[in-house]
Amino acid sequence: MTRKLFHKIEGSGTPLLLIHGFTGSHKSFDKISNFLKIYFRVITIDMIGHGKSMDYKKENYSFDQSIHDISSILESQSLKKINILGYSLGGRLAMQFVNKNPNKINKLIICSASNGIKNKKEREKRIISDSKIINLLQNYPLDHFVNYWQNLKLWQSEKRLDIKKIIQLRKIRLTQNKIGLALSLTNQGQGVQEYLGDQLRSIKANTLIMFGEKDKKYKEISKEIHNLIENSKLEMVPNSGHNIILENPIFISQKVKHFILGENNENKLAI
Repeated sequence: MTRKLFHKIEGSGTPLLLIHGFTGSHKSFDKISNFLKIYFRVITIDMIGHGKSMDYKKENYSFDQSIHDISSILESQSLKKINILGYSLGGRLAMQFVNKNPNKINKLIICSASNGIKNKKEREKRIISDSKIINLLQNYPLDHFVNYWQNLKLWQSEKRLDIKKIIQLRKIRLTQNKIGLALSLTNQGQGVQEYLGDQLRSIKANTLIMFGEKDKKYKEISKEIHNLIENSKLEMVPNSGHNIILENPIFISQKVKHFILGENNENKLAI
């Protein structure tokens, strides 16, 4: 589909948009949305180039276009304000969306996400690093990329997951369109993304920033984001690396419910 993101709606009540990370899809939130749809009107999407939101036009892969696409979803559902949870790449998009649409956000939840790379030389190094991955996507079968990707140090903690979760995660990655992934990384990778920096100071929405206990790199990045967003709080997710939404979905779901609805909501999530 062109310039129109696939989205799925479950549950009713307070709206909550979930945005997945690179190589993910709306299915990445299956476990979490299964819990949260009891309390929220959960909207999951496939970001451009992922899942059912394939698009072959490079110009449609800018962050500004993705922000417009999300706004279009909100308008189609007659939603003036929404809560947003963004994971990894989805978290980077969520911060940019809120920065440019402050009146459309109620509460913001950032999971294992970066605000960009400040140092110019480091951004250039990241572009070179990403270009190798893009080459892998463009010139080799998708499973070559997936094998490489899942063995990166960033995903080391995923190896201890139960076999069903590992199979589901690999399935989501293998059902992607490699051209879409290459276009996504080319246009929305951290090397090409604008460093948000002090722009985050303009975010006034209550914000929850979560990172995995074993994810040292994003622990420091999360602290930096916390220091920039005035009304924010940090939450470490135990027994997790970078992929906190998959590695500890019950913890994430409980924190999200309490953060949006309030700590006095004592109903327990069923497992």
